[in-house]
Amino acid sequence: MKFGYFENLKDPSQKRPYHDLVVEMRELATLLDEGGFEYIWLPEHHFSIWGRELLPNPLLAAADLTARTKRLRIGLAAAIITHWHPLRLAEDLALLDNLTDGRLEVGVGRGNYGLEATNLNPIADPNNQEQNFAVFAETFEIVKKALSQERFSHKGRFYQFPAPGFRADRAHSVNDPAYVNAATGELTQLSIFPRPCQKPHPPMWQMVDSDRSIEYAAANDCGIIMWRPTVASLKERLRLYRDTAKRARGVDIPTGARTAIMREVFVADSEAEARRIAEESMMGALNFANWRGPKIFLNPGETIDPALEAQLKKKLTYDFVGHRSVIFGSPDQVADKLEELEVEVGIEQVVVKSSWPGLSHEHTMRSLRRFISEVIPRLEERRARRGTSSAAAE
Repeated sequence: MKFGYFENLKDPSQKRPYHDLVVEMRELATLLDEGGFEYIWLPEHHFSIWGRELLPNPLLAAADLTARTKRLRIGLAAAIITHWHPLRLAEDLALLDNLTDGRLEVGVGRGNYGLEATNLNPIADPNNQEQNFAVFAETFEIVKKALSQERFSHKGRFYQFPAPGFRADRAHSVNDPAYVNAATGELTQLSIFPRPCQKPHPPMWQMVDSDRSIEYAAANDCGIIMWRPTVASLKERLRLYRDTAKRARGVDIPTGARTAIMREVFVADSEAEARRIAEESMMGALNFANWRGPKIFLNPGETIDPALEAQLKKKLTYDFVGHRSVIFGSPDQVADKLEELEVEVGIEQVVVKSSWPGLSHEHTMRSLRRFISEVIPRLEERRARRGTSSAAAE
């Protein structure tokens, strides 16, 4: 099992200098880099008048963190590709892959917020799910072509590259037969520069929630990052991912490979102590993003009383989500739940989240230091014992 960390800049008070948030992000990344984490994942959000999601460009942040770390892989979770021009995004990703010395992981998303899409790319408004998905799929196709092919072209529903009719301008008199129609002189192929450092392109991931998204990711050779499903739901999702990859691409993927799950994690002396310090901030974050309601925390086939469901749509409680997708407790308790994910599910990566609006940076760093110094060694010891027992049984 590998560990990543999800970091989002936030200031619900809207009073702190933004540079202070950047300094804390850098400090956190340095700790992760030195402490055995494999990844840091950075989101993309815009226009957050509440001060809860304040990182508009994860690519720029990734470039900064690369210069301050040595081994940590820098992931986008996610670049909301429906908000970008496809060719500019491909160029920026290729450049970033070189700047990171090949440590870039590209997570892509469709976008959930109408506020963002309406002001950045109205054709991708998530209130029109079918068109939003179509824009996403076409953008993703273009980005992969541009990154992986020396020369490429595209003609789709929303985009056409090269733009039709181009022959020359003041600086570009194209006469290379690899790029032009010999009869008309019209440009028919494009190349982006630079080429990515990793070949054919950086590892690609997709943020997924629905079966449709899982199937798309599996069919298009993307890893998947899931937010908060239960262990039982996770098993079904991994089965769907593996079966779709086999059916769509003819590849056998071990269960859990190229999959990641995000978990709210806080390490203290006990679960009660973890709750005392971090529950209010963590639950505030869950309820701020509770537009999906309690259904995302349910097991397959599980139903709940309609009155309770109505109540939880208004306000989730720790008693409801705690045993389903939250990992709060002592080092042993946290290790127990992580071991379950490793043994029962085979998940490749757990993306830890230990920072929520309202919780001090000091509390986050203290929990992470304990995770590094107390939880990870426990998991390594248990893994070694399981390996010894397995070998002895054989």
